[in-house]
Amino acid sequence: APDLWGEYRVGGSKGYTEVAGILPYMKWDDVLDDEFELSDSAVGWGINLSSNIKFGSSDTLRLQGVFGEGIQNYMNDSPVDVGVVRNPGNLRTPIRGETIPITGIVAFLDHNWSSQMSTAIGYSGQWNDNTEGQTPDSFKNGHYVLGNVLYSPVPNAMVGVELQWGRRENFSDGFESDATKIQVSFKYNFSARIGG
Repeated sequence: APDLWGEYRVGGSKGYTEVAGILPYMKWDDVLDDEFELSDSAVGWGINLSSNIKFGSSDTLRLQGVFGEGIQNYMNDSPVDVGVVRNPGNLRTPIRGETIPITGIVAFLDHNWSSQMSTAIGYSGQWNDNTEGQTPDSFKNGHYVLGNVLYSPVPNAMVGVELQWGRRENFSDGFESDATKIQVSFKYNFSARIGG
């Protein structure tokens, strides 16, 4: 079934504030011909608050927060929308699916040093309340921090350098991993007309 969603935004010269909601419906079929019946369905939900706030002519603060269950498919690097939980006393359906609660935040500041140079710095994170039946190595929490400097020496050309740090935390096996990298980018915009 299609996901149901809606949003409401209030804007002005200094930015905007928006609230949005979503209701995704999920269904899965047990296709194995055995003694178990694991077909089921679930309804997820999510509420998202976001805002861009301009300070003067050179700074923009970008904020976003989301809370819900079963909306992981809309997030980068998230686990699945539905996790496994035990269903004691039911021999026909010993396990069932349950939507996974999630919380996420994003906060970034964009600063223009000049008409040719800009910087973005920010943080994003997400926290999943894993279900009891998920494997110990399932994704639980993630963190991401970056800062960059972008320079446009001439029109249509941009070069940039960015420092990135990320962290993954698993559900219950004690695994945590950090990664740091430097990314260098170059972009050139062009257009051409071929034919009439």
